[in-house]
Amino acid sequence: MPRLPLSEVGDSTADRVMGHRPEVLAAWDGLKHALVGLSSTLSPELKEQVRRTLALHTGCEFCASLGRPAAEQPSPQDSLAVAFAEAVAMDHAAVSGGQLDVLLAEFTVPQVVELLTWIVFEYAGQMFGALIGDEPATAQERAAFEAAVVGQPRPSIRSGQGG
Repeated sequence: MPRLPLSEVGDSTADRVMGHRPEVLAAWDGLKHALVGLSSTLSPELKEQVRRTLALHTGCEFCASLGRPAAEQPSPQDSLAVAFAEAVAMDHAAVSGGQLDVLLAEFTVPQVVELLTWIVFEYAGQMFGALIGDEPATAQERAAFEAAVVGQPRPSIRSGQGG
């Protein structure tokens, strides 16, 4: 049971908590759609592995219940993005300019900007889920999420972000 009452606005638990401030929920969803839209410079698979990596650290039971990161990443870029997300989750203040230089050797500047934005957006959303006491995903929520990850149409269910 979440720690805060649910509003009538939104589909997921986090959406319905955030729905007490509909304008905030609308802005949150707008950023989410910008980050996962057709103009994304990063693959959905890379973003999902980053999301899963962050979920190991945030304390959001919902987010963690949607899957663990792969033991091995399929490409050097995916591996680098996951390692960077892990470093951010462990201690963002310790991330160095050298680590960003390594990213820039493998990614374009727009890709690095999107990766950094994705990491902080996911981390914030997952932290929101942890703070409100979001529970593990139901089987229906997991199925909807898995369909979304492979690019199939889905019902409105959050993609790991608290809303």
